[in-house]
Amino acid sequence: MEKRQRILPDEWLFCVICAAAAGIAGNFLIRILPWPAFMLESFRPAAETSVRGGSAFLAAALLAGPLAEEAVFRSGIYGFLRPRLGTRASAFCSALAFGLYHGNWIQGIYGFMMGILLAWGYERSRYRKYAVVVLMHGAANLAALAVFG
Repeated sequence: MEKRQRILPDEWLFCVICAAAAGIAGNFLIRILPWPAFMLESFRPAAETSVRGGSAFLAAALLAGPLAEEAVFRSGIYGFLRPRLGTRASAFCSALAFGLYHGNWIQGIYGFMMGILLAWGYERSRYRKYAVVVLMHGAANLAALAVFG
């Protein structure tokens, strides 16, 4: 009897739950840590965009952003560097690029940490790696928006 491959690997749900939990934890820390004034100044415009962004922001945060960003940072940068540098250095480099891409210190630090987690999810998945990290990214964004608005 032929064994058929599932749409997603068995580990996808665990990875998505980890990303959602990290999204909540990271956004909680963003709100309670005493950030220096220079970091808060660059973060405020980004935070205000999410509050007044409406459905366009929601579509970007839950669908377009995860699709595009995971194509660049995990499938692109991490996938390119992985055979050349190994998992740790590739995870660090792709996470650093992901953090820098977010454009301010607070989101950059959060993005770096999330980038490490997403590289872990990419590496953990046996197949459909891109789909798993897109789901993880979207789940982190959804969880943060659901809890913190």
